[in-house]
Amino acid sequence: MNQYYRVKIKVETEVEGNKGQIKIKVISEEYLINAISPTDAEAKMTKHLSGLMSEFEVTNIALTKFVDIIE
Repeated sequence: MNQYYRVKIKVETEVEGNKGQIKIKVISEEYLINAISPTDAEAKMTKHLSGLMSEFEVTNIALTKFVDIIE
């Protein structure tokens, strides 16, 4: 049986302000991951983002009530 976890992460990005100064902005993102456990979901998330983002923080992992995802 498939289990889907909602994984929330926070990542800091640099954005340019109105006066040209650089600011750090914290962005939250959510991902839906098919995994067998929360640990597996975190491992898959880390592997997925390893080449895309240098630093991120997993803030929440929650089992969803989704039965299946139809594409």
